[in-house]
Amino acid sequence: MAEQSFYQRCVAACGPLWEQAATHPFVKGLAAGALTPRQMQHYLLQDGWYLRNYVRVCRALAARARSEEDRLLFEYSAGISEEAELGIQEQLFKQLRLPWVDEAPAAATTAYMEQESDAVGHDWELVALAAATPCTVLYAEVGRRLALMESTADPHHPYRLWLDLYADPAVQEMAEQWIACLNRWAPGKEKAEQDEAVRAFVAGIQCEIAFWQQAWDAAGTVHVQP
Repeated sequence: MAEQSFYQRCVAACGPLWEQAATHPFVKGLAAGALTPRQMQHYLLQDGWYLRNYVRVCRALAARARSEEDRLLFEYSAGISEEAELGIQEQLFKQLRLPWVDEAPAAATTAYMEQESDAVGHDWELVALAAATPCTVLYAEVGRRLALMESTADPHHPYRLWLDLYADPAVQEMAEQWIACLNRWAPGKEKAEQDEAVRAFVAGIQCEIAFWQQAWDAAGTVHVQP
């Protein structure tokens, strides 16, 4: 039997949380194209806050990278968040005719940004990497799964842009590179560092669930700036 990789150890440590994150009701709403305008508005606004912080997190990792391969991965990831993901948000606002309003970071958004920002400055580099990994790998996993569903096959699906981005081969490959990077950094690390990194990964998945739930709970009328 093959030895468990460090990434597999991180996912296993999540227990049921991994599936809970990948199959959250908000994710199912995305697949069905059935989210309320307010749910989608709230999600996009909050994700904008998160992504801008994630760009900083990726660039901080790039500054700590010991190889050119890793540095380029983190810089590329920052670019995807800054250009593709934030760009698609703007397009979705227009397509769905959602008003863009000045909405402050909500509780789950703030907690997630703080969790990653604090961890990326950790003295142990594996902890920094593990904290930032869930975002990329979970969204790629969700994108891959949703692409296989009959409900997402309609070319006129209201969230077509979102679905296509996270199912895109480039995003899938980027997630695989993050996994490979995590598995490269872990060997040789002391047990205490590895254990702390696993906890940081699990905390990231917990933050993802809270982030989905926050958007799912925002089911009221669309918020319009007075």
